Amino acid sequence: MKSIQESLITRLKVRTKIGNQIKAAKCNNCGHIRNPPRTYCNRCQGDNFTDIILGPMGEIVTYSSTYKKKATDKQRIFGIVQLYSEDKKDTISVGGSFNVENIDDLEVGQKVELTPRKKYNVFKLMEE
Repeated sequence: MKSIQESLITRLKVRTKIGNQIKAAKCNNCGHIRNPPRTYCNRCQGDNFTDIILGPMGEIVTYSSTYKKKATDKQRIFGIVQLYSEDKKDTISVGGSFNVENIDDLEVGQKVELTPRKKYNVFKLMEE
C-alpha cells in the first residue's frame, strides 16, 4: 500500500489537547477517528466530522525505554496508550512518556491517566 503524504493545507489549526484530554475528529461516514483533525478522512475521503473528546483514562498497549550510555544517564520510558471516550465507545492510540523510574513498574493492560501537559503526552499510573 502506497503512503500518501498529507500537505499543510489539510491540517486544521486547532488545539488538540485540552487539559488532560485530547480533542479528535470522528468521521460521520465511516467512524474513523483522526488526531490531529484534518479536512478529510484518510479512510473514506469524507469531509463530514464530529468533534469528540478522548481521555484522560486509558490503558497501556506497549512500552519501551531508551538505552543508557552511562549509569548516571536517566532512562526515558515511553510507549503507546489506548485512550477512551467517556462512554468508552471510541478509542484512539497515542504515544507518550510514563512517569515511572523503572520499566519493571509497567505492564500491558495497566490503567493510566493522561496528565495535563501542553507539549508532550505524559501518562501517570493509576492506583489499583
